[in-house]
Amino acid sequence: MATKEISTWLATQDLPKYPKLTSDVTCDVTVIGGGLAGLLSAYELAKAGKSVVVLEKDRFFQKGSGFTTGFLTQSIDTDVVDQVPMFGDDGAKQIWNSHGDAINLIERIAKEEKIDCEFTRCINYAYANDRSEERDLDEEFKEMKRLGFSVKMHKEDIGIYARSIMAVRNQAKFHSVKFAAGLLEALGRMGVGLYEQTGVDEIEGDGPLRVSAGRHTVTAEWTAVTTYQPFNNPKEVFLQKGMYITYILELAVPKGKYPEGIYEDMDNPYHYFRVDPGKALGGKDRIVIGGEDHRAELKSRKMEEESYAALEEYVEEIFGKQYPIVRRWSGYILEPIDGLAFIGEYEPKQLLATAFSGTGMTYSAITAMVFRDIVLGQPNSYAELYKPGRTPSLTQLWKKGRDYTEEMFRGAVANAFKQSDN
Repeated sequence: MATKEISTWLATQDLPKYPKLTSDVTCDVTVIGGGLAGLLSAYELAKAGKSVVVLEKDRFFQKGSGFTTGFLTQSIDTDVVDQVPMFGDDGAKQIWNSHGDAINLIERIAKEEKIDCEFTRCINYAYANDRSEERDLDEEFKEMKRLGFSVKMHKEDIGIYARSIMAVRNQAKFHSVKFAAGLLEALGRMGVGLYEQTGVDEIEGDGPLRVSAGRHTVTAEWTAVTTYQPFNNPKEVFLQKGMYITYILELAVPKGKYPEGIYEDMDNPYHYFRVDPGKALGGKDRIVIGGEDHRAELKSRKMEEESYAALEEYVEEIFGKQYPIVRRWSGYILEPIDGLAFIGEYEPKQLLATAFSGTGMTYSAITAMVFRDIVLGQPNSYAELYKPGRTPSLTQLWKKGRDYTEEMFRGAVANAFKQSDN
């Protein structure tokens, strides 16, 4: 049994506390939400010379961004073989390039601000466990090669059984809360207003915009909403998203047994893990592994235990033994109806970012770049792709609907029947 119900990142890095908003404030941009998307957006806007205030309902990084696995990858939850019929070759390339630019942005900020956040370039290994998955992986590899992505089939041992392995080079991983701590320090130096325990009640006006937070108001030319669930659930994304829960374990494993990197299988719902060498676990390496996703509406104590049990069973299956569990936690994933996040201007001078699926860290950086360019009146090559209010095509709805239905019946429903048989 796990010793703690807390993420590795929050357990190993403290964050400073910030005051509540206690007076009226005026700025260029009000950012609502203090996760990675909000903080990165504030950073990019402040670097561009804008005055910024960030309002967080609870504490910075205590929600989704603190419960991530810290993957930084160009591979999103929608496979490239599905992206092409949904968005075309150009769309698939834009998706790939946007997440690559996101990784580069996080790396650049970490270097410029001297943030020791364990940022590491590494390989993303996609592996197949059975013949059906092997066929799917081969199709994915061929399509990625056709589009010119830097991938190859991996022939070396990775320490686990796999029928085939695809390697995507130059991906990355990091410690999200250490990065947040450094980012908050940099924002403070830049004069960004940082306020916790400050819930927003309403956004009013059409220029300037008035953001009501309790008894006080922030007046700004722009607002940027980066809360996990969109503030006020605007019509542009209403009914175009669904909440899921994912389960995560931290394991202590023998040093050097598995190559450092990030890993994902071809199952649905898929499993994913990272291998981190280090001394944090008494000289052992660390594996953070997740999966067994299901719709949030199915949440119950029984379902939670069934999902953790299924994940532990997968650990034993893939690694050949059950390693000591150091921590366990769950996180929420907001899935978009057509497989892509919603990022951009949804009302005049009002920006929105939501439905990041399983790649929230890179989507957070894409958000910062898109928001910055919209506010500055500059072109952004990804703004049209991710704009809120877009109308999904029938192909997009069919592809993702099939994917989510399969995830449902091969995930939570299968786990429930499996446990009832035991």
